[in-house]
Amino acid sequence: MDVKSAFLHGDLKELVYVTQPEVFVKKGAEQKVYKLSKALYWLKQAPRAWNTRLNGMLKDLGFNKCKHEPAVYRKGSKEETSIIRVYVDDLLITVECSEKIKEMKGKMEERFEMTDLGLLSYYLGIQVTQNHQGIKLQQTCYAHKILDEAGLKDCNLTKFPTEPGLTLSKNDESGDADAT
Repeated sequence: MDVKSAFLHGDLKELVYVTQPEVFVKKGAEQKVYKLSKALYWLKQAPRAWNTRLNGMLKDLGFNKCKHEPAVYRKGSKEETSIIRVYVDDLLITVECSEKIKEMKGKMEERFEMTDLGLLSYYLGIQVTQNHQGIKLQQTCYAHKILDEAGLKDCNLTKFPTEPGLTLSKNDESGDADAT
């Protein structure tokens, strides 16, 4: 699902003023500014405001945020689990049966204008193929993109990623890696 105008749903917690856009300057009040009550796309606070609003809505629907992955929400038991994965303004909904998916979509569409993007086919560089046999995940396009960027697209193929019998050792004399 794609949330239309997602960032416009976020409520601002701090005061934000903006100058009048050039094409909408009010005659006689050129020095005045606008006070924003909702987030705008270019505003630094917009992603945080949208995420706070979405987080509250998902909690109202009974979802809990995953402790290890803050963009994943879970609801249910071992027998019947619903999972929502958030990526900016796109939601990947995983539920066991199609009736539950329709119910979930209905509840979300009550609060936000949304577009159903259909079955997942591509997500964060992963190609997804779904059929009666199961779900297949591939990163072929991503791998080709990385090879192309590295100038290795036309290299010879090999079955071994390194020389057979290569021995590697730890270099204790090097400094710590920069974690940032």
